Amino acid sequence: MEYDGGEPLRFEVLGLLRVVRGGREVDLGAAKQRAVLAVLLLARNTPVSRDHIIEAVWGDATPTSAVNLVQTYVAGLRRALEPSRARRAPAETLTSVGDGYLLRVDPAAVDLDAFERGVAAAGRLRSTGDLEAAARVLDEALALWRGEPLGGVTGLFAEVERGRLNERRLAVLEERAELLLLIGRGAELVQELTALVAEHPLRERVHGLLMRSLCQAGRQAEALGVYREARRVLVEELGVEPGPELRRLQQAVLSGEDPEPERPTRPMVIPPQAPEPALPTTPAQLPRAPVSLIGRDAELAKLDGLLASHPSGGLVLVVTGPAGVGKTALALHWAHRVRDEFPDGQLYVDLHGYDPNQEPLSAGEVLNRFLRTLGVPSADIPVTVEERSALFRTLIADRRMVVMLDNARGSTELMALLPGSPSCVVVTSRRRLVGLVAHAEAKLVELDMLDTDAAVEVLGRVAGRDGAEVGALRRLAVLCDGLPLALRIAAARLAVSPSLRAAELVAELDDEHGRLAALGLEDEDSTVRAALDASRRALSPLPARLLALLGLHPGPDVTAYVVAAMARVRVSEAQRALDALTAANLLSVNENGRYGAHDLVRVYTRTLAAELAPAQRHEATSRMLDFYLHCADLADGLLPVGRGSVRVAPELVPAEVPRLTGSGDAIAWLEAEQGNIIAAAELAGEGADRAWLVHAWQLPYTLSRFFWLRTDRSTWLRTTEAAMRAATSLGEPEARFVTLFNLGVALAQFHRTDEALARLREALEVARSSGDVSAQARALTTVADMLQSLGRADESEAFYREALEVSRAAGARWAEATAHHNMGLLYLSTRRYDDAKTWLRGAVEMYREVGEQCGESTCHIDLATVLMEAGELSDAVSSARTALSVASAAMSPYHQALAHDRLATVFDRQGVAGALAHWQRALALFTELNAPEADQVRARLARVRSTAPTP
Repeated sequence: MEYDGGEPLRFEVLGLLRVVRGGREVDLGAAKQRAVLAVLLLARNTPVSRDHIIEAVWGDATPTSAVNLVQTYVAGLRRALEPSRARRAPAETLTSVGDGYLLRVDPAAVDLDAFERGVAAAGRLRSTGDLEAAARVLDEALALWRGEPLGGVTGLFAEVERGRLNERRLAVLEERAELLLLIGRGAELVQELTALVAEHPLRERVHGLLMRSLCQAGRQAEALGVYREARRVLVEELGVEPGPELRRLQQAVLSGEDPEPERPTRPMVIPPQAPEPALPTTPAQLPRAPVSLIGRDAELAKLDGLLASHPSGGLVLVVTGPAGVGKTALALHWAHRVRDEFPDGQLYVDLHGYDPNQEPLSAGEVLNRFLRTLGVPSADIPVTVEERSALFRTLIADRRMVVMLDNARGSTELMALLPGSPSCVVVTSRRRLVGLVAHAEAKLVELDMLDTDAAVEVLGRVAGRDGAEVGALRRLAVLCDGLPLALRIAAARLAVSPSLRAAELVAELDDEHGRLAALGLEDEDSTVRAALDASRRALSPLPARLLALLGLHPGPDVTAYVVAAMARVRVSEAQRALDALTAANLLSVNENGRYGAHDLVRVYTRTLAAELAPAQRHEATSRMLDFYLHCADLADGLLPVGRGSVRVAPELVPAEVPRLTGSGDAIAWLEAEQGNIIAAAELAGEGADRAWLVHAWQLPYTLSRFFWLRTDRSTWLRTTEAAMRAATSLGEPEARFVTLFNLGVALAQFHRTDEALARLREALEVARSSGDVSAQARALTTVADMLQSLGRADESEAFYREALEVSRAAGARWAEATAHHNMGLLYLSTRRYDDAKTWLRGAVEMYREVGEQCGESTCHIDLATVLMEAGELSDAVSSARTALSVASAAMSPYHQALAHDRLATVFDRQGVAGALAHWQRALALFTELNAPEADQVRARLARVRSTAPTP
């Protein structure tokens, strides 16, 4: 746009805030006037209300003359931007619109718009595969940045926008680095990325980019040092382990593999300038494909041919073959190879059909996962499998997707999971799934053992042996029957023992091949047993002993800590033994410090465990159960939410446990171990030892607050129901009270109020019979909550008052705080706002006294609601902000989301800026937690956007 004799205006925000006309800088006046321009410029070509400007420029320190000051600053900006405009002539650049203003700006005149155009152009170039040109365009876009954005502008609004813009620049810098790495120019990035890591030590992607650049520069040892430092910072600062991408890079460097992913052709994924959190519309769930696939060219060609013969989709493929033959590897390799033909995404699930440590997934559970991935709100997912299946088919009826169903056991449960055209379904199974072939016209791709040449290539590549031993390697391939798992195990023996000749291993296996018993799965597995037995005998005593003990562990993976407890050795010894098992290809490192095994190896370890003496099995299992109970209790005690006074006292306390120093450590440990803890509880509930029934109810008890914080209501209910069965068998009052109480609260999360009330009344009767006044207080308060939710206010108040009386008599301050809190909510529901404020403020003080941060945060949220309804909006904002601060200190994303939601509601009631941003943050957090509250926030956002003024 041109003004004043044809001289164009140029607006710059990517550095010092400037307006330039004809090469000369325009005088923008005082600091507050510049701030007004910043607000208008960032909303360019969109009307901005006067109240929005006031909130942005002054925040909570709004002067009484703010309206007049805004008018003065706007007049000053008009003179600066259009100095030749006649005194009473209408403004063209900065105009009045309703109760606000509109800054008209040519997009070509703003450096930020030019930057975004460059980023978009680079994305188009990358999508065509021209990575060199894409990198050059990003260099040009980044050159527009002259320093800190919005330089010279002060205030909270400027700081928030400055942070957003800096985040935007950092994302583009990362994308530029990604491009340079993909074209092999990583070495020139080392210095730049080292500086970025120092500036942003908590940003995992930058650490990963630096690791890759160091690898391209041939500095692998330094790359591993970057990983160690990243892990240290993440654990110390955030209490979390590195994410899957950093762990993948570490493993690639350790194993000498190429850390670079396959060269992508899809467009850049850089968040838009104003990102809006939402469920992914294009899922990409396929696990990482194997690095290489040897000897499967014919099968890949058959899969390609079947796809080509079904151009309109609707293809169902079944990859079948014996255990360990590489079905999943082939299916994943092919699915990744053809994913560009299915642009609407990929769905993946491991059905655990043959996993000895997990029950197979039901069709209903798989459909629940798929529907949530496709964006269906929790509350809208149907109850029956038939309805879920119908909804699933409807959602992807017009979408080209790959759906991979790994490790299926039979055909029946698969029928509900099959979409129609134009998607492609890939199933892997040890069975031929005749029912699927008959009813869904599935096409079979049968895998046999590798031929000798391919098997020799696998052995040579993994073992690193040259052609001098080709004769022995061919004999070894024959002894392994060409089974990939057996080949990898044998090759690992050669790789870790350079002095072991291939001929010596051949002699060892040749002797075993005829006389060792099979594992009992399929006839072909005798070669696996031979390879496993030979590998085990080559181990030193401790790793060999641990292999048998691992067969007693019921969970999906182990750590050195639990193994040390089971074997009664130091953690350092257990760690070295696990590393030895990994080197022998008997275990794999699933993530940092966690070890898992192929399902055949798991069956092998169970076979070895069954050969142990009964006393050995019992002691090792008891130590394992005690380890999880002791550590889970430690972690539970560090969570930022109150708990009861259950005494957890395992008999065999482990000598060494993970270091847990705060709620962050506790949450991270529980997230990593919840699968093992649940499996341990199930094992304890099924055992014949009565002492293990304590573990069966106390292990779920230690997880209950964690599940509540994580809003994992389904798992909470399932584990609590199992705990209830154990507690009933045990018959002890404390066990019955705790499990009945937790079961009632869990049922209430699903709005099964009548059932919840019945369980809570039972818990109250148990507490009264045993004379436990603290338990009575908790039960009375929660029964009152249920009655209130049913609209029975008078009964509810009577129970709250009894709870207060009992908790005071017992000195149960936490229970008293909860009763105070809920009494305040009762008065809120009846619009007795003054009474509600009194009770809630009293509850806040009690929560602080007992250190109950989550309760304190929730109470501030509810107090903000009372103040808002009473018309005290500024106090409501203050209370909601305090709730957010306390929730952040407690490291509870669920309570942070609640606080953001309440803060947005108050801002919306005030009619000021800020509501949209806080609702977006609440939606992001609720969505990440899979919390049903996400649907409510999404509806509020839709309402706000539908009523927002359009340009």
